[in-house]
Amino acid sequence: MNRKAPLLMLLLTVCACRKSDEAASPPKPHEVKLPPVAVVDAPVELRKMPRLLTLTGSVTADRQSEVAASVAGRIVSTAIERGRRVKAGEMLAIVDSKAASFSAAASAAQAELADTQVAQAQEDCARAEHLYKEGAIALAESNRQKTQCKTQLLQASAARSQAELSAKLAGDTIIRAPFAGAIGERYVSAGEYVQPATRVASIYAFDPVRVTLSVPEPAVGQVQEGQGLDLHVTASPGRAFPATVVYLGPALRSSTRDLLIEAKAPNADGALRPGMFATAELTVGEETLPTVPEDAVIVEGTVKRIFLAREGRAFAMVVRTGVKKDGRIVVLEAFDDKTRVIRHPPPGLGDGASITLGTSPSNQGAAGAPPVQR
Repeated sequence: MNRKAPLLMLLLTVCACRKSDEAASPPKPHEVKLPPVAVVDAPVELRKMPRLLTLTGSVTADRQSEVAASVAGRIVSTAIERGRRVKAGEMLAIVDSKAASFSAAASAAQAELADTQVAQAQEDCARAEHLYKEGAIALAESNRQKTQCKTQLLQASAARSQAELSAKLAGDTIIRAPFAGAIGERYVSAGEYVQPATRVASIYAFDPVRVTLSVPEPAVGQVQEGQGLDLHVTASPGRAFPATVVYLGPALRSSTRDLLIEAKAPNADGALRPGMFATAELTVGEETLPTVPEDAVIVEGTVKRIFLAREGRAFAMVVRTGVKKDGRIVVLEAFDDKTRVIRHPPPGLGDGASITLGTSPSNQGAAGAPPVQR
C-alpha cells in the first residue's frame, strides 16, 4: 500500500497538468467564429451610358514661331529666358541701330534731293510745253523735256521707297514677339552678330492648345466638327481636359488608312504642354450596360475588384470597368439588376466573410466618390 500511494499521486498530478494546458491553449483557427462585418450594399443598375471611341495623338501649340532678325548687326541686349511669358509686341532683343540709323538718314536725304529735282523738272516741262505751243522750240526738244521730267519722277519715287525701307530696317533693330506666348529656346546672346533670317528665339502660344488625333478608317463616319471629347495625359492622371473637334482632314493617309483630325482645348493653367502624348475619349452614342457605384470598386494597381453581397456573405470578384458617369461606373461583366455589391468595402474584408447589411457613418458615401485605392 505504501509503495502504490506515491505512484497514484504522480498520475493525478500529470492529469491535472494536462487539463490545465488544454484550458490555457487557444482554440484552433477553424474553430474561431468572427463576428459579421457591417456593410452597405447597392444594386447593380442597368443604365444608358456613353459609348466612347478612344483615339490617340499628341498635343501641339496653337501657334509656334521661330523668330528671326530682319537686319544685320550685333546684338546689344536680350530679354529672352526659356519659359518666360511674353505679350504680343514685347521686346525680345535689340540689334545695334547705328548703321541702320545712318542708312536711314542717307536715304531720307536722297529722297529729299529727288523731290527737289522733280520740282525743277516739272517747271522745265511746263516751260518747254509753252515754248513749243508758241513755236519757239521744236517738237523733239519738247519731247526730250517731257522724258526728262518723267525720269525725275520715277527716280524720286524710288528714292522715297528706299527711304521708307531704310526707316523700317532702323525700326526692325528692335526684335519683338509676334504674338503672346512663352519662350521655348533662346538662340542668341548679347554680343553675337546676326544677319537677316538668323534665328533669335522660338515662341509658343499654348492657350488653347491643339491636339492632333488619328481616327481609324472604320470610325471615320462617327466623327464630325464641333463634337466634344475628353483628353487624358499621363502627367495629370485622373483629370479630363475638355476639347472640341475643329478640323477634319480632307483625306485618309494611304499608308496607315486613318484620318487626322484636330481638336482645341483650353489650357489656362498650362497643364497641357506641346509634345505630350494624349488619349481622347469621343462620345459616339449610348448603350445600356450594368453599372455600380464608383465607391464599390477597389483598385489595386491594374487590378479592379468588387465584393458581391449574397446570402449574408461577401464574395470578391475581379472585374473590368468602362466609362464613368454620374457617380457610377460600367462593369463589363454579365450582371443583372438583382445583383448587389458592397459599397466602400472595409479594409481586411475577405472573400466569403460573414456580413450584415446596415448603414454606418464609416460606410456611407456619395455615389460620386472615387474608387477605393489600396
